[in-house]
Amino acid sequence: MIIGNGAAGTYCAEQLRKLDVACEIVMIDDEPYTLYNRVSLPRYLRGVLLEQRVYVRDMEWHEKNRIDLRLETTARQVNFEEKVVHADPGGDLRYDRLLIATGGRPNPLRCPGADGAPYLFNFQYFDEAKGMVARIPESKVAVVLGGSFIGYELTEAFAHRGLETHWLMRGPWFLRRALDKDGGEVVSLLAKDAGVHLHYEEAIDKLERSNGQLRVTGTAGFSATADLVGVGLGLTMNIDVFQGTAIETNVGVRTNEFLETTVADVWAAGDVAEFYDVVSQRHHRMGTWDNSLNHGRHVAKNMLGAKEPYVEVPTYASGMFNSNISVMGVTTEEEPDAEALVEVDYEGRNYKRLFFLGDKLVGAILIGKMKGRKKVLELISSRAAIEDRQSVFGLLAMPEAVTKAATPE
Repeated sequence: MIIGNGAAGTYCAEQLRKLDVACEIVMIDDEPYTLYNRVSLPRYLRGVLLEQRVYVRDMEWHEKNRIDLRLETTARQVNFEEKVVHADPGGDLRYDRLLIATGGRPNPLRCPGADGAPYLFNFQYFDEAKGMVARIPESKVAVVLGGSFIGYELTEAFAHRGLETHWLMRGPWFLRRALDKDGGEVVSLLAKDAGVHLHYEEAIDKLERSNGQLRVTGTAGFSATADLVGVGLGLTMNIDVFQGTAIETNVGVRTNEFLETTVADVWAAGDVAEFYDVVSQRHHRMGTWDNSLNHGRHVAKNMLGAKEPYVEVPTYASGMFNSNISVMGVTTEEEPDAEALVEVDYEGRNYKRLFFLGDKLVGAILIGKMKGRKKVLELISSRAAIEDRQSVFGLLAMPEAVTKAATPE
């Protein structure tokens, strides 16, 4: 049984069927949709991807693979001793092995006027993306709050669609816990190149309805009348139903390197899994599509009796306005004690930040040119000792054939 039909849940089900043609697979999810690609939602919002291209699997695929998918169904309670999930609707569903792939839900904007406000959107679910797509043609001004990736994706989409776009961040720059001032400035330059209006150390203090629009008042002097307000304030993991049970939870559901939870015959995967990362040697939670997909495929093997650790450098890669950004491994957001080295080129809009723990490269952020990305991943995953940290920048600038020969043992 699988709770959740996102990337982790669906790709687990797919792999289970490939490895075991006879097993019974039941999957429940509270949304009304089969698997859709959340990575595609920004392109759908920008108007460069048709709605039908967002879907990854349809109901026919589930039926063909004998996967009993029950949509608009919520897990209300789990009895791990009796191996029963109480679903609504559906009642008691018994399982032999269970995967928790419940993901997270967006944190709402909490300020006067936010409850029930029209044209106020998060950006986690397909319905919200559809609502924004319907609203954009009759809009001129958009306001976005959020200094991380959701905030960026909303900002880029609105600017791409020709809206006057104001990007508010509570911190002094984008990804304030992972980037430094130089990295923040490179992102600012890219945003300004795209015509975005930036407002740092600013948040939304209140919303007021005004003639079919929203009057936005900021905490530090910002004000605007907007047709659209987008919010990216992080996610809260869907672990409520497991609290008070034998499942260990923190931010998400804690697992070991095999994606096993603290309860026998129960695994966790995807965004909700706070898994032990054997590369960084710490517990880690990674909210990316690739991580969820890889988790799903990997955990299926262990659910069928294997005992293989999940070994992967967590990565996030995305376009960024007319450039690119890639985050790999551990940054100062997860590990404040990590030491960082920076190389920046404002004119070329290029930035590299490398993170070290002792003599090990444990993470990196690249903005602009992605040359050297593969090499960074190799160095992180190899856990090779690096005596001269500054030399890594030189390695990244070399042609791939040369850097391969120069890899530290």
